[in-house]
Amino acid sequence: MTPAPHLALLRAARARIDLDRLAANYEAIASAAGLPVMPVVKSDAYGHGAATVGRALVARGAPRLAVAYVEEAVGLRQSGITVPIVVLAGFAPGQVTVLVQYDLTPVVSTPQTLAALIAHRGGDKRLRAHVKVDTGMGRLGFTTDALVEAALRLRDSGIEVEGLMTHLASADEDATVTARQLDRFDDAIVRLAGRGLRPPLLHACNSAGLAFVRKTHTLVRPGLLVYGVKPRPLSPEIDVKPVMQVSADISLVKDVPVGTRVSYGGRWVAKRPSRIATLPIGYEDGVPRTDRMRDEGAFRVGSGRVPVAGTVCMDLTMVDVTDRPDVVDGSEAVLFGDDPHAWDLAAWAGTTSWEILTSVGSRVPRVYAQGGRIVHVESRYKP
Repeated sequence: MTPAPHLALLRAARARIDLDRLAANYEAIASAAGLPVMPVVKSDAYGHGAATVGRALVARGAPRLAVAYVEEAVGLRQSGITVPIVVLAGFAPGQVTVLVQYDLTPVVSTPQTLAALIAHRGGDKRLRAHVKVDTGMGRLGFTTDALVEAALRLRDSGIEVEGLMTHLASADEDATVTARQLDRFDDAIVRLAGRGLRPPLLHACNSAGLAFVRKTHTLVRPGLLVYGVKPRPLSPEIDVKPVMQVSADISLVKDVPVGTRVSYGGRWVAKRPSRIATLPIGYEDGVPRTDRMRDEGAFRVGSGRVPVAGTVCMDLTMVDVTDRPDVVDGSEAVLFGDDPHAWDLAAWAGTTSWEILTSVGSRVPRVYAQGGRIVHVESRYKP
């Protein structure tokens, strides 16, 4: 990869975002699904940077994008993205004017948001909306009976019912439960059609759900898979690769004698003369601060892993490089990417890969690479 000279002015830690892998993942998903793909770029594109990632996906052919909240969608619009943007998680009643101003497509999933949208008057722009049916998530969404009433009220108020959606609760865990949810979704489609409503966009499948796409669907909305991380334990057979690699350059390698205690609480004690490397990255940047990370976690330096030594700090982490004489000040240590994988880190953190990706702190510069060279850098600090 061709380096960018100004990177030397940034902190010695970064999240590298491979835009070529992002594009390849999108194409693999689209090919496997056989349907239009609406990538989910909520939570700053799962920590990858929503504006840059969104533009890259649109350039690759994504017909629309999805976010959780209005503020995220406004940010995409302000970054120059013009394709339809679906707001999945809801909106405050006072935000209807913002939805209209920025030409956003809300998902109506509560009586409150239904009433707010219907109450909106004025302006020449026609509102579009998707309606959500709760088929078993137990979160947002209408029952099937309430869904039909809500959709009819929207239509009769002059609002285009563009889509119908649901959310799969266990697609990565239980195929039987998922099938029942999809049966309920198909029933809702039939019920709406019986009242003369046939929304063109019918979507239920998230990343894990791509293994269960039905002929009744007209759209899929993957998130995690777009970023090259497969759900577990169940996952669709789609070849994707991690888009993000988080790493830091070692600040200091020093020799310590037997009995030396390292980090807060002194819970790691040198059992032999050791070499300890300090990394300029900590739990504010996405390194889990758990007992298991301290006891089992590792970074990769070169071709091999080195174990964490002591409690992870807010800004710094120590690793034991005693058996690696090749490791010196400035060596790059990888937190996650291809190896360790986000799922490795999730195991050490006692969480999921979704949380690992989204926990990479905003003070970590995002360095975007394409065609073997750095094409863009996003950082709090502007050199």
